Amino acid sequence: GCEFLKNFALVGMCCGANGHLTVTDADRIELSNLSRQFLFREHNVGQPKSRAASAMAKQMNPGLNVDTMEMFVGPKTEDHFNDEFWGRLDGICNALDNMEARFYVDGQCVKYSLPLLESGTMGTSGNIDPVVPKKTKTYRDGGQAAEGGGIPMCTLRNFPHLPDHCIEWARDQFEALFVKLAKQTLKFQGNPGEFFEDKESSVDVAQAVIETRMLISVLSAAKSPSIESSAQLAFDVFHMLFRDKLNDLTTAFPEDARMMDKGVDKGPFWSGHKKFPKAASYDPNQELHWKFLAAATNLFGVMLGVNTPKADGDDKWLAGQRSKEWVNGIATTLDVPEYVAGAVLVEGDEEGNKKSAERAKQTLTDLLTKLKALQQSGVTLPKLEEADFEKDDDLNFHIDFITQAANMRAWNYSIPQSDFQKVKLVAGRIIPAIATTTAAVTGLVMFELLKLVQEKDASEMRQRLVGLAANQYTSFEQDPPKQFKSGTNVRKPEASSLPPEAFDEAGNIKEEFYERENFKAYPEGHTVWDKLEVPSGSMTLNEFISWMEDTHKLTVNNWDFVLGWKKDEDEEGKEMKVPSSTPVFPPPVAIDPTLIPGLDLSFPDATKTVMGDARIKPAEKQKYLGEWKKAKAAGALPAGSDTSKVVKGDMSLKEILALMADKAEEAMEKGALHSKYGKAIDTVVGRKFWLIPPDQTPSCESVPTYAGDDMEPVEVQHLAAIKIPLE
Repeated sequence: GCEFLKNFALVGMCCGANGHLTVTDADRIELSNLSRQFLFREHNVGQPKSRAASAMAKQMNPGLNVDTMEMFVGPKTEDHFNDEFWGRLDGICNALDNMEARFYVDGQCVKYSLPLLESGTMGTSGNIDPVVPKKTKTYRDGGQAAEGGGIPMCTLRNFPHLPDHCIEWARDQFEALFVKLAKQTLKFQGNPGEFFEDKESSVDVAQAVIETRMLISVLSAAKSPSIESSAQLAFDVFHMLFRDKLNDLTTAFPEDARMMDKGVDKGPFWSGHKKFPKAASYDPNQELHWKFLAAATNLFGVMLGVNTPKADGDDKWLAGQRSKEWVNGIATTLDVPEYVAGAVLVEGDEEGNKKSAERAKQTLTDLLTKLKALQQSGVTLPKLEEADFEKDDDLNFHIDFITQAANMRAWNYSIPQSDFQKVKLVAGRIIPAIATTTAAVTGLVMFELLKLVQEKDASEMRQRLVGLAANQYTSFEQDPPKQFKSGTNVRKPEASSLPPEAFDEAGNIKEEFYERENFKAYPEGHTVWDKLEVPSGSMTLNEFISWMEDTHKLTVNNWDFVLGWKKDEDEEGKEMKVPSSTPVFPPPVAIDPTLIPGLDLSFPDATKTVMGDARIKPAEKQKYLGEWKKAKAAGALPAGSDTSKVVKGDMSLKEILALMADKAEEAMEKGALHSKYGKAIDTVVGRKFWLIPPDQTPSCESVPTYAGDDMEPVEVQHLAAIKIPLE
């Protein structure tokens, strides 16, 4: 960022009457920044980076028109970085240190059709990626945007063998304890019955035991919130994570355990990367122990409202609550929690998993009984403050907690420890930089900026890779954006389903027996930059469906609106981001309880009643019969549904989007969406338009023209983004 500001000032960018530069950075200057960010001086330490750097740049060129801000750019600041903000920009120049932020800005540039000058450094290597609307690939599609592979969940849970495994695990614990736990506790308070039902029927008994145990600890702490009750909660977590889970694992698989497969001995269980762990007991003289307790206590204190949240720039926040003496003074008053046996689930060990789950079911039953008693005692919860992970504040205990948790985990498994800075890099996914690489990369970016200003053709733009250590400098013409075109999917059929004549003399399936299915791209040859622009957000859903058919010759078959994303695992145990959606079209049926037949009727009579009721649409009759069956079994008719939360054909697209935003917020509060991935839609108030991205557009098929070969509908596999105006 400093190098870019220097370059802008020296070449006279944003210095004319209509020139304007907006610089935003939420960071403040640290002493370590002075060695590589040369616009800063010692007296700037502690100041906002954006202000200090801009002030120095204006000294170089007083004509530089620059506004400074101290905000992150991301989904949580879209109330400020809104449609109006992005709409008045001519281009974006990134100076970011993580992939998540890069991808977000790249997506915004696609959304608002803005050019992007992206670049990055890693040690002595660097890359330059100019992105031009409709002329080049986006940064995400350009090939340099690799995030790296994930770590299998079974490795994180039970068998870490590298420091990075421990850091990733600790990062997940931060999310589970200081974000999810607050959400789940509030959800429990609103609907305890749903929680009990969910845990009693859970197939993941191990996770159910952990979540129930943690909820009991939070409710116990919330009876009388104090720093002492926060410390007891942290003490419970210490023993659960670093004692009980390890005892569960070594009980299920002792040090001399063998791997058995259908009676055949496959060798020692604890072999290869599997390290036999040891459990911890709190030792006040162990730095790892008391530092973990200090970080967890203060973070739980914030969650329970005992500690005030840290304000930006407050370097004295909780200064008296960080020492060994302070922590251990409280620790002497804490109760060591009893060992609570949980379940251990190991990939590929179905028999062992089954036995472990059976043992844990009794534990879960006992915990739920204890939780019911606690709930019936009438605990009043304070407003629980969720943590918002911030890697760049060294005093907020976030990286501190992850560091101590990762190193405690490493101690359990005899893995080398990690220092604060390494944890910060891994947990914050920071891409490190050195001054010489930064200077070279930003200088090359300026060449691309000047080409943009001169409106050069995309063939003149250059993607560059720089390797200072190896003295390698490579340039490429920037690739054009990928075009989506209609085509045919070809699938090889199962050989067993084919007649003898389907095979040639060599026994291979003949080409004419391959299964072929045409698909369509609309518009033909479109790219990620293209959008279908709806005439008005006041258009009703029914009118929108007609507009798609009349104007674009597309029949909308189905539209499931993505509210956000859940976290799941693939077959290899790696983390997956899974969309969570709700139906928009066809509009879901709202059941009118007054049309459900009487519960004193027999099934044939109820069927006759429903089929003969003209008020029930033919397509809805089976649904009404299903509701009658449920009501008959329950012994009572259902209450009327809230029709204000149901999509209807006469609702405008604006109203539907507002409803989807409410549903996404509700799903987030209930924990149905994962906080790491968040919501796909937020408030639409004050926005100029809403964009439905290509991977979330309705499912459509073409309307045949009945001319030539166009005799039947064809599935639309690639549909351009849909832009809905809201003004």
